[in-house]
Amino acid sequence: MDAALAFEPATVLKDLRATRRRRRIADFDPFEALYRAYLTGITLSIGVLLLSGATGDTKITGADLAAIKTDGGAWVGLAIALAFAIGLRSGGRGGPLVVEAADVRHVLLAPVDRSVALRGPAIRQLRFLLLAGATTGGIAGLLALRRLPGPPAGWVASGAAAAVLAVAGGFGLALIASGRRLGRWVGGLLAILVLAWSGADVAGHRITSPATLLGRLALWPLSVHPIDLVAAVAALAALVGGLLLVGGTSLEASERRAGLVGQIRFAATLQDLRTVIVLRRQLAQELPRQQPWLRLPRAIPRSWLASETLTHATHATHGTHATHTAQRDDPSGLTSRRGRLRTRRLPVWRRGWHGILRWPALRLGRVAVLGAVAGVCLVGVWNGTTPLIVVAGLALYLAALDATEPVAQEVDHPDRAASYDTPAGELHLRQLGPPAALMVLVGLVGIAAAAAVTGGSTTTWQLGAIVVLPAAVCALGAGAMSVIKGPPPALSSQAVIIPEAAGARAVGRLLWPPIMSVLGVVPVVAARNAAMHGQPVLAAAASLDQLVGVVAILGLAWVRYQEDAHRWWDSQVAEAKHASGRSRTP
Repeated sequence: MDAALAFEPATVLKDLRATRRRRRIADFDPFEALYRAYLTGITLSIGVLLLSGATGDTKITGADLAAIKTDGGAWVGLAIALAFAIGLRSGGRGGPLVVEAADVRHVLLAPVDRSVALRGPAIRQLRFLLLAGATTGGIAGLLALRRLPGPPAGWVASGAAAAVLAVAGGFGLALIASGRRLGRWVGGLLAILVLAWSGADVAGHRITSPATLLGRLALWPLSVHPIDLVAAVAALAALVGGLLLVGGTSLEASERRAGLVGQIRFAATLQDLRTVIVLRRQLAQELPRQQPWLRLPRAIPRSWLASETLTHATHATHGTHATHTAQRDDPSGLTSRRGRLRTRRLPVWRRGWHGILRWPALRLGRVAVLGAVAGVCLVGVWNGTTPLIVVAGLALYLAALDATEPVAQEVDHPDRAASYDTPAGELHLRQLGPPAALMVLVGLVGIAAAAAVTGGSTTTWQLGAIVVLPAAVCALGAGAMSVIKGPPPALSSQAVIIPEAAGARAVGRLLWPPIMSVLGVVPVVAARNAAMHGQPVLAAAASLDQLVGVVAILGLAWVRYQEDAHRWWDSQVAEAKHASGRSRTP
């Protein structure tokens, strides 16, 4: 008994976790793991080669190269500051650690130092994040090599080092905010201050924030500044401080994150994007407002109606008593105090806008930022960095996933939609009215951001006016497709296909909506190529916009008729089975 009590809790915990790990990998198949790594490596290699080839070999020289040396660090630092802000915001909500529910309920409640219990999972999570950051930074350096002068090894090394330090600093800040239990408001305020500091460096062409110094570290193949190492030391210090303070993480927040993250992983495995979005909002505590920012009127004024027949029909012949009786018998509020019938028009439009107007300020800001990111990336595409078109299309796609909230709310309650006389496809198409207007506003934000970067160029405004509507509708259709189709059905008539075709169908089902959103901004590439060959820019963009418009219309047609198409397909399969059964009957 005394010998058992002599064991240190940390040693016991280490042995228990080692035993659990051995049992978990008892059925581990190394050949299957190597096969997965082989496929992943091939996919990444193909992606890097395609992006590297699309970037182009034209080297940047002259004034453009001097501008990158001067202001490039600030722009890269703004992206690094975003990683820091995400870490602070996550830490203010109890993150970033994702501990299993069993560890929360048994290990963290045991008489063991919580720092010892949490430091191991923190190091494992950090190890994965550092590997992902080094890979991403190395690929970014490899792409920058195609257009900027400098040694290849230097670009890959500096990109990987800057990304690793950014991940380490963001993870450390998250652990500090979580360990000190700063809370949502303090963590969010610090995140805004970090972004504002780097934004001030970009606007003022200065190098003051640690994120800007790390951004300049990524450009060391162009010019070396030893003072940038100060930011590297600060990032490592934040990481060490976070690992020391990890024991202060809230137990309730850890249990909440364990449950939600487990559900998110399960939904992602099923390709249920809508469930992933809802759970992510719960994880971020992004709750809708109780009251909309602006309440729209319930009814169209009587003067707007084309006919007043219904209004005159409600006048009672028995005076005021009949009016009060009509109001008492009409609890829905359609009858006004004067006894006139208040006809409600466009209820789907009003309800959709009220759903959007209940968004929290954070979601509104996120959608606006995504629009600005798309606009700035398209400026980079115009200047010759073609792979940024993927970033612009994905930014609009993410904004569309938020904008299609009215449709998503209806999809979340299929029993309510089944009670309407209107077909589901027609109802979903009507509900895309407010999101379409919102996506156009997001596109206008992108045009304003592009104009701010280019100094208010006339070409920017003209090209933006041509591209904004088809790109917005294309991204909206992509977002609606992702929300409406939901996870693939486990058992359906469409699943009766060979495994190879099923795999291709699953990949296409997952990748087509983002590809569709990227296609919406392809006219910018056509306009750039026309400008390079001395041809009319706007005419080239407008000609390709027609094809983009066809893609957008097809997306909206899918929203309207996909239910009918599935019903027709199921009926055809059922009839084929019935006919086959009758033919086999003697």
